[in-house]
Amino acid sequence: MIRIYNTFEGEIKDLWIELEENSQIPPFQSYNWLSIWHQTAGKKYTLFITCIILEERIQAIFPFGINCETAIKKLEWLGGSHSDYMSPILRSENDSVLNNFDQLWGEVLAALPRFDVLSLAKQIPKLGNKNNPFTSIYPSSNSMRSYQSIFSDEWQLFKNGISKKVLADSNRQRKRLSELGELKFNILNPDTDYMGFLDCMFSFKQQRYKQMGVKDFLEAKENRDFYINLPAIISSTAKVSCSTLTLDNEIIALHWGVIDCKKFFYLMPAHNTLKWSKYSPGKLLLEDLLEWCNENQFSSFDFTGGEEPYKKIWSNDYFSMHETNHAFTIRGHVYLFILKVGRKVKRFFFNLEKKS
Repeated sequence: MIRIYNTFEGEIKDLWIELEENSQIPPFQSYNWLSIWHQTAGKKYTLFITCIILEERIQAIFPFGINCETAIKKLEWLGGSHSDYMSPILRSENDSVLNNFDQLWGEVLAALPRFDVLSLAKQIPKLGNKNNPFTSIYPSSNSMRSYQSIFSDEWQLFKNGISKKVLADSNRQRKRLSELGELKFNILNPDTDYMGFLDCMFSFKQQRYKQMGVKDFLEAKENRDFYINLPAIISSTAKVSCSTLTLDNEIIALHWGVIDCKKFFYLMPAHNTLKWSKYSPGKLLLEDLLEWCNENQFSSFDFTGGEEPYKKIWSNDYFSMHETNHAFTIRGHVYLFILKVGRKVKRFFFNLEKKS
């Protein structure tokens, strides 16, 4: 049976939470994460939360939505820029959805309203030991890599795999800062002055956006409201993590992220770029977090997607994330053609600038 919900209210909440507690998903597909996103940054999306019910139990949820403010109707995963990974939610102990996926997907398409393009970004290849079926139902491309640090040894042994030059520079910066005052790494309780922490994070991030000359993601109130309204306990296994690096009680760097079981998700690092950048406080806090996770027997430290150099320095594993774009109408085919040409033009000028 296919059942589609256009709201996060009512029975879908209980169905979702029961399924997420019996599946292997990142925190970004939890009920609280996506419902808060829809209340804040995702208001423009019409919900098409698609449930697969087999054997009188919910077996899968496809958290879909369509942006109602665009001319091209794209069916997308919910979460937008706030979700680092996207995927369906599949019950762990039952393979009935995977075994009958082609047939079920045909039934889902028949139940959904008409749309132009299926546009699924930031897809992870696996959910636990299950393959993500949406990476193979239509042709998909590798959009980026996601980097992780997998812990299996003591901290000192882990550090042996890091460049001696990188470690020496960190030691030098710590020494310089310690000569100015008390340098301290802090793991915070989100219940204690959480708004003060967020205000500091917003300020640091917006300083950086301005320096880089890029769009200020946090200028929009709805994007700030997501972090303000997300509960500290995200799900039965996931919670918000806040940490700081202070110098004589002044915050010089901070991080907002998520802990899920024994996995650490490195999501929103920030530091005071106006005063302390020359000491690389963000890098020092990253190292402190890695050591803390290792000492507290975390299985992994997940940098999520992106090709930033520091991720490659500190990681020892990665996987490729997938993007699927498939047209269902003539308008959709035209849109994807224009998108493809635009990307090629952008890549051409990017390579031209690098050569010059």
